[in-house]
Amino acid sequence: MNRAPTLAALWFFCSTATAAPPPDAGPAENLQWQYSQARLQLAEANLKRVDQLNRRRERSVAPSVVAEFQGEVDEARLQVERAAAAEAGGEFDVWLRRAEGELASATNRWKKSLEGNQRLKGAFEPLDVERYRLRAEVARLQLARGKSLIGASREAQLEWQLELLNNEIDRLKEELMRVPSTVRYYPIYWFW
Repeated sequence: MNRAPTLAALWFFCSTATAAPPPDAGPAENLQWQYSQARLQLAEANLKRVDQLNRRRERSVAPSVVAEFQGEVDEARLQVERAAAAEAGGEFDVWLRRAEGELASATNRWKKSLEGNQRLKGAFEPLDVERYRLRAEVARLQLARGKSLIGASREAQLEWQLELLNNEIDRLKEELMRVPSTVRYYPIYWFW
């Protein structure tokens, strides 16, 4: 009898099982815990998908991207821990951790571009290397600014969080410009 499907199902249910919310949690805390739990499950599923892609075709997803997905899982786990402990102000720590992950990712990309150019001259355009360096510098300053706001007002922290999100949007725009589109768009009248 083949037990592989049964073991796989058991592994799946055990790995996705979650602890119950804190028993004395009110509706708002319970909702925060549920949200953070769902976010953790999504981050883990995304990481599994990236790992699956890399198993099908080796190095189809860059190690720096895998590290970013792992960072999202770690960040989501921290958020679950904070929600379970119902720590006041703990959500700002999650944002600081997010900024640390952004700094690590940006620094890694910059260093990898330098290493790539040392191995193969011209692998990265000088302008791209400079852009990666500047992105790492912005991330470093962003994190330093966030750490300086630990005791600040909630409004100042929210302003910094919005700035952090805007920087992430800018980074995504840069990525979209870097990757050529594989989909061709045709005017609708071509199909009539």
